[in-house]
Amino acid sequence: MPADRLVRLMAAPAPPRSLSPTSASTWAQCQLKYVLGYLMGWQEPSTMPQLVGNVVHRAVELLYGHDPADRTRAHAGDVLRTALGEELPKPTYARLVAAADPSGEVLTTGDDALDGLFELEDPRQVTVGEDGLEVWVEAELYGAPIRGRIDRIYDASGAEVIADYKTGKVAQPRFVQKAFFGLWTYAAALAAADPEHRLADRIELLYLIGRERLSRPVLRDVAIDQAKTLARTWRTIGEVVAADAPEVVARKAKLCDWCAFKAACPAFERKLPAVGTPGHDELLTALGLTQRSRRDVAAALERLEPPDDVDETEGAA
Repeated sequence: MPADRLVRLMAAPAPPRSLSPTSASTWAQCQLKYVLGYLMGWQEPSTMPQLVGNVVHRAVELLYGHDPADRTRAHAGDVLRTALGEELPKPTYARLVAAADPSGEVLTTGDDALDGLFELEDPRQVTVGEDGLEVWVEAELYGAPIRGRIDRIYDASGAEVIADYKTGKVAQPRFVQKAFFGLWTYAAALAAADPEHRLADRIELLYLIGRERLSRPVLRDVAIDQAKTLARTWRTIGEVVAADAPEVVARKAKLCDWCAFKAACPAFERKLPAVGTPGHDELLTALGLTQRSRRDVAAALERLEPPDDVDETEGAA
């Protein structure tokens, strides 16, 4: 089994404009994957888990956008179908739709997720305003421009809570810290973006299908440590892509089994066109990937939830 490989980029990628916890995690997972996806704009057609995640997130957003009295389970089913109608026509799902109509599977899984939401809480009792849904946050943390999206910020009996919905499996205990990384960062970013905004009181992950809520009190020292970690990642990325002959690591791990770039990755196959050449671009196109604006790619990648229970340190077959 070939080891991780240092890959020279024959075309220097444009430097990143900002960093999110998700993109930083991708860099830590595999630098080549980060460069191809976030900086060069290569994106695979959206998958079923991504479609389900986007539809469920949108449905929950629509549900909490209504008056509390209207947040019934019956109405949740209606907004789920509205969300599917908004999401499915997008071009990124064209290949998925061409293979078979995914609507039935999405609605079945989405209804299961909504059942989970109503088991975890009574939406009619949750105090959240329109400005607390799908909140975009931007801030500079220790020199790093941080940008990302928070699913929900709400009031829980006077405590401010930052919440994230998950449609994947519940994180195993050894992966919980990793799962919370983004929320720690967003807690710090919210406080940094507005001098009048104190640190939130709590962060929580709502695993809708798994019917489990994981929460942590927000500790200032932990939030600062996470922000500093992201800032170090930002500086490292900048140094790598600014080099005269940039080189990145193609890292082999179990998550490679879910990676759209695997067949074009030098860590698995050495007889490939050099990354950044027209030949490598042609290979990526032949694999069904398309090159899009970095903004569009980043927005899509932020919603993709890789398996939480995969040990990335294990070698991939």
